[in-house]
Amino acid sequence: MLPNSDGRLPASAVGQDAACRQLDRTEAGIWNLLEVIAFCVETPNQNRCRNVLSPVTIDLPPKPFLFTVRVVTRARTFFKRLYTSLLSVPVFGKVMGIALGMAVVLGGGMLWQIHRTWHGHLVHELELRGQKLADETGTHCAELLRTGSMAGVASELRHSLEESADVAYLKLLDAKGIILTEAQSSAKVVETRPIRELVSPIGQTTYRLVVGMNPANVDEEVSWLTRRLARLTAIITLLGLFAAWGLTHIFVHPILELVALTRLVKAGNYHAKAQVRANDEVGELASAFNEMTAAIAEKESARQQLIGQVIHAGEEERKRIARELHDHTGQALTSQIAGLSALENKCDDEPCRRRLAELRQQTEQMLAEVHDLSVALRPAVLDDLGLMAALERHCRLFSRRQGVEVTCRDVGLDGQRLPSEVELTIYRLVQETLTNAVRHGQATRVTATIQRTAVGVLVTVEDNGSGFDTRDWQKRCSAGTHLGLLGLEERVTLLGGFFRVEFVQGRGITVFADVPAKPEVGA
Repeated sequence: MLPNSDGRLPASAVGQDAACRQLDRTEAGIWNLLEVIAFCVETPNQNRCRNVLSPVTIDLPPKPFLFTVRVVTRARTFFKRLYTSLLSVPVFGKVMGIALGMAVVLGGGMLWQIHRTWHGHLVHELELRGQKLADETGTHCAELLRTGSMAGVASELRHSLEESADVAYLKLLDAKGIILTEAQSSAKVVETRPIRELVSPIGQTTYRLVVGMNPANVDEEVSWLTRRLARLTAIITLLGLFAAWGLTHIFVHPILELVALTRLVKAGNYHAKAQVRANDEVGELASAFNEMTAAIAEKESARQQLIGQVIHAGEEERKRIARELHDHTGQALTSQIAGLSALENKCDDEPCRRRLAELRQQTEQMLAEVHDLSVALRPAVLDDLGLMAALERHCRLFSRRQGVEVTCRDVGLDGQRLPSEVELTIYRLVQETLTNAVRHGQATRVTATIQRTAVGVLVTVEDNGSGFDTRDWQKRCSAGTHLGLLGLEERVTLLGGFFRVEFVQGRGITVFADVPAKPEVGA
């Protein structure tokens, strides 16, 4: 049904949708009620059962009806669970199961039909041969019976028996059914297959000739043909299953590739591309996936560029504020301290001297806090002496201030200067992880290792704190407003690096950051 000009569905469509939902709820309620009623059949206490059904005031139906309802509800539940289980089977298993089921059903049905048809055809031919043999033998026996030669009749029966391998016996009966003479075959008769008897009158006499046809050869031929057809069917089934396996692999492999690429996109690789192998639905899905990743990569690039600009602007603002605190606020506080010291030396009043000394000490403390704030915002030693000097100084001050053991190690850096954005990112990473280890993990020992690699710098910060569950830590950090680690990940990612957080019970948190970097020219 089409919407109105204002984009909303007509009232009739809305009413139909609401009615459908109401019917679904009513059906579920009816099944639940029937289940409760069926439960009452197995409940010895009928009064309790009626209390369960209150405030529904009904008389219990007959027990056969309730038993049927219970069987139907259980069957319905069973088929629902079976349907859910089948849906959880992989596509490969579903296709192979369908192919195997069809092969078994079609092959078995074909074998049964061929066996039944061919057996009936051969039995009919056996009866025709028996009837023909009975007619020919009866003609010869009629002449012999007119001459009264019973020995000739017996010889004729034996001769006819020897000429046909399918004949079990030949019997000559009189009008009363008494056997006058007979010829028996020496071949063994299978008791499970009854002899097919054909009765033929002999000429115009009252005698009858009974021909017993042995169906053993028919059964053997049908069994031989069935076995050959069964082997052929098995071969065809195996070939069909192999073909189904190949086609399923061709169909499922691109889907599995898309699943793997989706996980790569989740991990942050927005340049993953799916191979478009055909112009079918899977090919369209791969093309749509590539278009989606291209759009995500474009937006991610714009986002990272914006974040980079924000981080750069923030660092520049930190640098400006740190310089202002050092050059202006620090100098002003130093002048205040000098003035207070001069006044303290010139003042003869002891209470006044003590007050001036207190003011001077407060000003000195304020100057120290301003200096620490300036260093925290942007340490000048980072720009002047390099990364390791700044980190060693920060770790030393942090250890003294927090009362924890902090170790900073340099492996292979050997005083090399790195690009300023790399040094600043590593400094911020160590600074933030030290704070998190003490504030959130209550760590007493932290080790920071800066290792130079062939393509960059590997930063490892380990602590012995309580840690946290690092599975899907980005989502938990966002939900808990703990954005410090997320900010570090953004900084490292902007430089093309890799950021990982690990937790081992009893060993605390370990933060890894692999930052690509080349030595700065002239370092």
